[in-house]
Amino acid sequence: MSSSARPTARPSRTPRPFQHRVAAFIGATALVVTAATAGVAADAVTASPAAAAQCSSSNFSDVKKTNKTYYSAVTWVYCNGITTGYTNGRYGLYQNITRSEVATFLFRQVTPKYIQNGKKYFTDVPATGQYYSGPITWMAQAGVTSGNADRSFGVTRDITRGEMAAFIYRLAGATKKGPNFSPFKDMGWSTSFYHEASWLQANGIARGYADGTFQPSKSITRGETAIMLQNAHRFIAHRGDVSTPVASPLPNQTGQPSTTAPSWASTVVTWATAKAKDPRAQYQWGGNGPWEYDCSGFTVDAFKAAGRSLPRTARAQHGAATTQVPVSQAKPGDLVYWSNDGSGTGVYHIAVVIGGGKIAHARNEKEGVSITSINYSPYNMLPQAGRYY
Repeated sequence: MSSSARPTARPSRTPRPFQHRVAAFIGATALVVTAATAGVAADAVTASPAAAAQCSSSNFSDVKKTNKTYYSAVTWVYCNGITTGYTNGRYGLYQNITRSEVATFLFRQVTPKYIQNGKKYFTDVPATGQYYSGPITWMAQAGVTSGNADRSFGVTRDITRGEMAAFIYRLAGATKKGPNFSPFKDMGWSTSFYHEASWLQANGIARGYADGTFQPSKSITRGETAIMLQNAHRFIAHRGDVSTPVASPLPNQTGQPSTTAPSWASTVVTWATAKAKDPRAQYQWGGNGPWEYDCSGFTVDAFKAAGRSLPRTARAQHGAATTQVPVSQAKPGDLVYWSNDGSGTGVYHIAVVIGGGKIAHARNEKEGVSITSINYSPYNMLPQAGRYY
């Protein structure tokens, strides 16, 4: 999911880390970042040791000294120059954090060296010009992230607890596998991020929730982030320097999808529009046509009419896209998605873009097969559309 607009953050400094008593982690993982001046986020300024020593209070209006859960950790990230909060004087304690903000937050914490080669590593991350350009380039080069299968990073998507665990685990250089008996009720040996989460738990970085779960698909907040990074600091401090990048940049440095829709895309749109307007078309779970469809069955037949093929499920169709583009740049013939966890792993609905701000899709038993606004249901809508050419 794309996060809501955030206030502009004050410029930040990065003093040298100081020793601080590790606060008990309440079982949540998140990262936070403040928006630095565009294009200079990679250039962290180091303050003198005296500056760090003199820092003892963050003075954020939404993080009082009486807040025993968060105050110590938020002060720690503030005094270490990882964040200065927002210009309105708030830290944003319960606000979720995007993947691009996480990259910048980590970069400020460890201040690594990396290869500034002006190359793009992800389709949605420019080599320069954004506060997150340098940090995400560093993460790719250091092997902390490989991004998504479509070579995007997901700059606007809120990060999940599992993804955050993986970033910390990789940056720490950890390789230990989780125990056969899981410390979390909702995770087992074969669960995604299990080894990363169990390593964090074993080292006191993240204990999970009081009910015994870790909830790897849940988004994390800025307050939870402060606690997690303070706990993780002894494992990741001064790590991540890059001498030889482990990742290759995008070929030809384009990273941009084609802007000219092929003729078959018009056929997809024509078929989807006509079918959605036909009163004989009905919604049916598992329906494969010719008149009863579920959402992914509808897109399969739309592409089939144009001589193209798609996997059967919405999740697989999302993964089969050649490129991902912002929904605002979607063209007729592209597909848009809805996910219950903000990522491609939880896609539960899919629709065909037909142009003019409209989509055609098999919605549900009540609404049937119809044409709606592309923004008819912004909740859980992924910010990227899939392009299949």
